[in-house]
Amino acid sequence: MKKSLFSNKGMPSLQIGIVISLAVLLFFIVFFFINRQNMNRLKTEYEKSVIKTNLVQTMKNELLTSAEAEKSSVMADTDETSKAFAEQSIQASQKVERARIAFEALVQKNSEEAKSLDDFTACWEKLRGIDNEVLSLAVQNTNLKAFRLCFGPAAVAIRHMEKALNELMDWAAASHPDKAVVIRLSSKALTDVLDIYTLEAPHIAETTDAGMDAIEVNIKQLDEKENVALNRLDALVGGTGKRLLGEALKSYREFQTINAKIIELSRRNSNIRSLAESLGQKRHVMALCLDRLNALQEVVHENATFKATR
Repeated sequence: MKKSLFSNKGMPSLQIGIVISLAVLLFFIVFFFINRQNMNRLKTEYEKSVIKTNLVQTMKNELLTSAEAEKSSVMADTDETSKAFAEQSIQASQKVERARIAFEALVQKNSEEAKSLDDFTACWEKLRGIDNEVLSLAVQNTNLKAFRLCFGPAAVAIRHMEKALNELMDWAAASHPDKAVVIRLSSKALTDVLDIYTLEAPHIAETTDAGMDAIEVNIKQLDEKENVALNRLDALVGGTGKRLLGEALKSYREFQTINAKIIELSRRNSNIRSLAESLGQKRHVMALCLDRLNALQEVVHENATFKATR
C-alpha cells in the first residue's frame, strides 16, 4: 500500500517551512517599510536643508543688493535718481525679510538654528533702522540743492551786482565830486558780498553745527558791513548813480534771499549725514549681519550632515 504525500507524518515539516517562509517575508516587509520611512525622512530633511540654504543665500544676496542701491541713492545727483535707487534698496530689504520669515517657519524653537537666526535678526533689525534713516535723508538731497543754488542763482545775482557797482564806479570817476568816496564804498560793498559768497560752499560742506554757527556769524557781520556801505552810497549819489545803485541793491536783495535758502538747506545736511551713516555705522553693522548669515549657513550645513549620517 502506497504512502500519501500528505501523510500525518509529513505535516509538521511542511508547517514549519511555511511558518519560516512567512516569517522571512514579514521580516523583509517590515525592513522595507522601515527603510522606506528612513529614506523618506532623510529625503525630507535633505530637502529642508536645501531650502534653508537657499533662503540664507537669498538673504545674503538681497542684503548686498540693498546696500549697493542705498549707496547709489546717497550718491545720486538728482531727486528722481535718488528716489529710484532708494526704492530698489527698500524692495531688496523686503526680500531679505520675507526670506527670514520663511526660514523661521522651518526651524524648531530653541534649536541651534533658531538661536543662530535670532542672532541675525537682532543685527538685521538694527540695520533696517539705519537704512530707514539713511534713505530718508538721501532722497532729500539738501546739500546738493544748496550747491546748485550757490553755483547757479547766487552766482548770477553776484554778477549782476558786480556789473552795477562797476558801472557806478565808472560813472563816479567821470562826474562825481566825491568820486574817491563813492569808488571806495562801491569797492567795499563788492568785496563784502563776494566774501559772503565764498562762505557758502564751506557752510554746505561743514558737518558740525558749531562749524556752521561760526560761518553764519561771519556772514552776519559781513552783511551788516554791506548794508552800511550801500546806505552811505545811497546818501551820496543821485541821477544815473541812483539808478545804478538801485540795480545793485536789487541784486543784493535777491542774493540775500538765495543765501538764506542755501543756509536753510545746508543746515539740514541730508547728503553729508546720509553719506556719513552709509560709510560709518552702516558698514560696520552690514559686515556683522553678513557674518551672522555665514554662521547660520554653517549651522544648517552641520545639522544636515549630522542627520544624514545618523
